[in-house]
Amino acid sequence: MKKYPHLFYVFAVVVMLGLGFGLRLYAANRLAVDHDETTYLIASNTYANYIRNGQYSWLAWEKWNYEHPSLNKIIFGVALLTQEPLEKVQQSDLIDGGPIKQQQAVEYAMTARTVSVIFGSLAVLLLSLLNPLAGLFLAVNTLAIKYTSEVYLEALPMLASLLAVMAYSRFFQCYTNKSHNPAKAWRWLALSAISLGITAASKYIYCVAGLAIVLHWIISILQKKIPVRTLIALLVWGFFSILIFFLFDPYLWVHTIERLQKTLAYHFRFQVSPHVINANYPFWQPLAWLFSPFSTYRPIHDPSADDAMLFSIDSIIFVLAIIGLPRTFKRHQIFFIWLVIGLGMLLLWGAKWSQYPLIIMAPWCFSAAQGVLTIVDFFKVKLFKKNVA
Repeated sequence: MKKYPHLFYVFAVVVMLGLGFGLRLYAANRLAVDHDETTYLIASNTYANYIRNGQYSWLAWEKWNYEHPSLNKIIFGVALLTQEPLEKVQQSDLIDGGPIKQQQAVEYAMTARTVSVIFGSLAVLLLSLLNPLAGLFLAVNTLAIKYTSEVYLEALPMLASLLAVMAYSRFFQCYTNKSHNPAKAWRWLALSAISLGITAASKYIYCVAGLAIVLHWIISILQKKIPVRTLIALLVWGFFSILIFFLFDPYLWVHTIERLQKTLAYHFRFQVSPHVINANYPFWQPLAWLFSPFSTYRPIHDPSADDAMLFSIDSIIFVLAIIGLPRTFKRHQIFFIWLVIGLGMLLLWGAKWSQYPLIIMAPWCFSAAQGVLTIVDFFKVKLFKKNVA
């Protein structure tokens, strides 16, 4: 009899993976060309040509789209090797707002979109392994679907940051367990560091997951759950993460300090740029994106999303996530910290683009799952009191 719950769990995880993949693939074939897709496709095709021609040193020397790390675009480029060589992607090959199927570069764009679909679906799988209900919410969330179905830089760092936190959680469990296996614990910590390095090499803002890990570690020391001497392990973990980040971001292999300063300076300038100011989003806009991302009353509306999404329960997920916060704090504190730090960053940062909330989408959906369990527990108590009476 004990086998059946296990089989049901496996079945639920597989269903979540299939649902997440299916909804993303459906969206990828219907979403209109988004604003940044052309930029990323141009960069990715450039990397593809360097690889095809054996000009590997140019993976480091290329400066196009310097504001973001290069790993994700290189991976897109590797996928583009399956297509006929294209000397250069022109702006006219992928026109902002145009139907994806009517674009000159449709095969190239769809190839890169499929890469995002795969990474986004793997994130659904990973979260489902922790909690199938949380995986369900991530699978169907329309904001997550949109930006993990396009040639955007969201799917890979969302997956990698989730793996970094989950691997750290396993390390923490192994380390604090009375019969803990030290070797196993350190392997999980190494995986966390590698994943965080890949996160940084994909998109910087997703490193908020790393901040959550550091804060959770320090709090655990203060609460005497782990000894002070583990600060050495924390420093090693951080150093290893930075090393992995450097190895996976060829852009920083040359003129490292100068290029890193240039990238960071760009982002601090951009949040007060005319483009951001003209958008005129309120500070609470990230919450609006999470509640109802494609409502027409927003300053920016994507009409193609109406056809690309079969249904939307984002508002329900929003309410459940709020309800689930206390339980998340009690049951999985690292996810609570990740959510709070990430949301605080989103509210304080000047640019409020709709893809940014994906930095907290995994803990957000986990909290929504805890919200469901909170409601179930509430009615169980009510039913028990009624039966006793």
